[in-house]
Amino acid sequence: MQPETIKKIAFINFGGIGDEILFSPVIEEVCKHLPQAHTTLFLEDRSRSVKELLANVDAVKELNVQGQSRLKTFFQLWGMLRSKYFDVVISSGSSPFIPVLLFLSGIPVRVGFKTGAVSRRLLTVEAPLAPKHDRKGYAAKMYFALAQSFLEWLLKDQYTPMSPVVPHLKEPLLEDLLWAKGILKPDEPEKKILLHPGVSKISVQKNILKSWAPSCWAELVQLLTREGHKVYLVGGPDDRDAVEEILKLLPQELPRFTNLYGQTKNLRQLAALVQESDLLLCVDSSPMHLAVGYQKPLVAMFGPTDEKKLLPLEDPKFQAVSVSDLSCRPCLWDVRNENCDKPVCLNVSVAAMLDAVHHALALPTLSQ
Repeated sequence: MQPETIKKIAFINFGGIGDEILFSPVIEEVCKHLPQAHTTLFLEDRSRSVKELLANVDAVKELNVQGQSRLKTFFQLWGMLRSKYFDVVISSGSSPFIPVLLFLSGIPVRVGFKTGAVSRRLLTVEAPLAPKHDRKGYAAKMYFALAQSFLEWLLKDQYTPMSPVVPHLKEPLLEDLLWAKGILKPDEPEKKILLHPGVSKISVQKNILKSWAPSCWAELVQLLTREGHKVYLVGGPDDRDAVEEILKLLPQELPRFTNLYGQTKNLRQLAALVQESDLLLCVDSSPMHLAVGYQKPLVAMFGPTDEKKLLPLEDPKFQAVSVSDLSCRPCLWDVRNENCDKPVCLNVSVAAMLDAVHHALALPTLSQ
């Protein structure tokens, strides 16, 4: 196959908004070398809004993965792939059913992870994938192996991979940036710190607990405002309970604190606030990946998940704070699929978070 003959490419990646942002370097890299191709991203319906932030996606196709059986999802996706006449399909995921699905789609070039004899027989290009218990390093790099393997197969020695591998998100719309500037007033001298305390409702329902205690957030907010920083509390519908608990613990009149909960109407506006702020405070959640995508400094509290897989920690702009000297963490996904009965990993100290904030605010780009 010649590169110029590739006209339509399908990308498949299921997960939340954070997963789509982590996957986005795959799309960016392929489109950089095949700019003539029309791209379609197949994703979960809960992540549909991320299309507004992905620069190289022409269309999205949504599936209700969480609400139906895997067999139904298989046949729905198979029908959608068969009807579009794609030249190339690139899919994440380590299930042995993925090579079968891609093969049955009839798409000439099929790219997926190497998972054994089935993928070897049914895929055109296999990308390396370490066993689940041995996967280390930033997840975006794991996904990126799909793009690199495909382009090395297609372009041979004419291809040089992206470095470093990090997401790059589309600039927010001007109207959203102006709205964010009107709230944060970036020309004023105080540092503008955005605080997003919540996680998705699906995570909570699955007993995947990654949140920090409201009392800790409230204490940190008061310390930061006393230091002269401006703190803005944000969140979406899933974060209502967390936000209300924090507000109960804060003084009714707190200088340099603004409650913005409910004022962001969509993901674009949240992205604009992240873009215009000096620092994002959060947990392991989709806003964290927004900050990485916009190369904005962040401090994220980590409990049972692995910060080495979810942040490019070689960049000092991105700070992860966790309980040190815990032999049982990180455990989520590697050892277990939900939290244990005593998640002591969530007991991150306020002092540790404050130290990380001071470190992030002292970076040259912020202290000048």
